[in-house]
Amino acid sequence: MEEIEKTEPASMRLRADAALLLVTVVWGSSFIVVKNVVQDSPPLAFLFFRFLLAAAVSALLLFGRRRTPGLFRDGAVIGGLLAGGMTLQVLGQVETTASKAAFLTGLSVVMTPFAAFARTRSLPSLENGVGIVLAGLGFFLLTFPAGGGAINRGDLAIFSCAILFAFYIVEMSVRTRSHDPFWLTVVQLSMVAATAAVLAAAARIAGAPLELRGVVWHGGFLRAVLYLGTLGTVGTFLSQTWAQRHMSATHAAIIFALEPVWAALFAAWLLKERLGSRGAWGGALVLAGIVVSELRLRRRTALSP
Repeated sequence: MEEIEKTEPASMRLRADAALLLVTVVWGSSFIVVKNVVQDSPPLAFLFFRFLLAAAVSALLLFGRRRTPGLFRDGAVIGGLLAGGMTLQVLGQVETTASKAAFLTGLSVVMTPFAAFARTRSLPSLENGVGIVLAGLGFFLLTFPAGGGAINRGDLAIFSCAILFAFYIVEMSVRTRSHDPFWLTVVQLSMVAATAAVLAAAARIAGAPLELRGVVWHGGFLRAVLYLGTLGTVGTFLSQTWAQRHMSATHAAIIFALEPVWAALFAAWLLKERLGSRGAWGGALVLAGIVVSELRLRRRTALSP
């Protein structure tokens, strides 16, 4: 997978990096939006309406675009991983804080190289490897408070979500290059909407308390669906699908490490959640990991006397 970056022009790599950077800002804000919604609304129903709107908006952009062989197969694989991850994430956020949910999700950065090796037998570059170690240490400091702390079902659900997202990132890099990003995005989003619909219906039939809550369309629920169903899903997934055509999975994962940093900043501003000095050091290590991952250590070593 490292060969992708070697063959891409520097200007294209920069544009792809910038696109994923903007994606992390929007996704960081989504943790605060979702946390507010799931406090009194059915989480799986919210997930369904969000991705139904996103799939419908994306479908409007398909006019004149050509389907490629294997599109629905690849879209189903990627969409299935995304559906599993999003389901675990939204359920986990019911029982944990927005900033902790973001950093637990961000552990996918550390897991992606292992998922990539399992899938493609490709090892991370030197700079990505150093960046992963730094980001991993940062995530540990940010996620687990000094002296330890209780790990609840929400934390475990989001940790499982991070595992699925690691494989999702890998499959995106493997499967996106042969397909139109708009078509692949629509298939992915449709898979999540369909999965959420089935799970929400099953939960209601089983009498799950969370899904028996009523949907109040005025106010925060509707605003959250509109924001996350358009910019927070269509805009970000189209950008991600395009950007990952121009980079390796590990490189993308390192940039995604910024997502929980943005989430922590938004949570501190809007929800008054505080990370403390330990969290500040963790955030600094995450940022250091991203900076190091953007260097070309091997190239400079080769040129040095």
